[in-house]
Amino acid sequence: EISQLSTKLSKQLNVLRNLQESLIVPSVARIVPSGEQKSFNNRVLLKLGLLESRVHLVGMHDAVWESGLEEEKETFESDIPYVARMMIERWRKSLYLP
Repeated sequence: EISQLSTKLSKQLNVLRNLQESLIVPSVARIVPSGEQKSFNNRVLLKLGLLESRVHLVGMHDAVWESGLEEEKETFESDIPYVARMMIERWRKSLYLP
């Protein structure tokens, strides 16, 4: 029962994520100037706190690399400080691995 519910939830979340990545993200990228996007991301990180901001940065990194878009990778590398970028793999392990 729990395994089936977990599988169903996972599939539903993947559908939502795919919709977000294919519809919402490109729309926002076209409409909202990159400076405003950057300012918004910074405000989100400040509001989240330490643990949640690490989760956010790991998720952003993974989404950018999964997209395969070189322009997005370059933007991530130029906008995210070096130290934070170097910590992403360590944060991923501490956040997601047992």
